[in-house]
Amino acid sequence: MNIKLFCRSILYLFGTLLHEFSHFAVALFLGKPEGFSIVPKTKGDALIFGEVRARVRYKVLSAFIGAAPLIWWAVLVVMVKHTLSVPPWNDMHELNITILMGRLRSFSLQDAFSLWLVFQLLWAGRLSTQDIKTCFGGIVSLSGLVLVASALLLVQLFRFIG
Repeated sequence: MNIKLFCRSILYLFGTLLHEFSHFAVALFLGKPEGFSIVPKTKGDALIFGEVRARVRYKVLSAFIGAAPLIWWAVLVVMVKHTLSVPPWNDMHELNITILMGRLRSFSLQDAFSLWLVFQLLWAGRLSTQDIKTCFGGIVSLSGLVLVASALLLVQLFRFIG
C-alpha cells in the first residue's frame, strides 16, 4: 500500500465506515448483504476505500442500496440547521450567520471536533462512481421502470382526485 493511500484511508476512515455502514444497513432491509469491507485498495487509477456486496430480489432495490449514503447529508443538514439556528423564542427559523461568526472568534477543541465530524459526514454522504452506476442500473431495470411508472401514475391519480 503506498503512503498516499494509507494517509487518505486513515483520514477518511470514520467517513468510510459510515458510508459503507449505510449501504450495509439498507441491504439488510432490502436484500441480503454478502460482504462488508473498509480495507482500502487500488483498482487501476482509482482508490477504493471500502465496499459492500449485496444480493437483491428485484434490481430496483439496488438503487436504494446504492443511494443509501445520502442519508448522511440529511443528518448533516439537520445538525447544521440546529447549530446555526436562531433561538427558539424567535419566530424565524433561518440560519444565523452572527452566531457562526461569534463561534469562529472563540474556536475550541469541541469546535475542531465538530468541524472534523462535518467533513466526515460530507465524505460519508458522497456517492462513489460505483454507487451512481448501481443507482442508475436499478432505475433503468425492468423493476425500476415499473416503479417509476407506478409512481407517475399515482401522482396523476392524486392530481385527478384532488
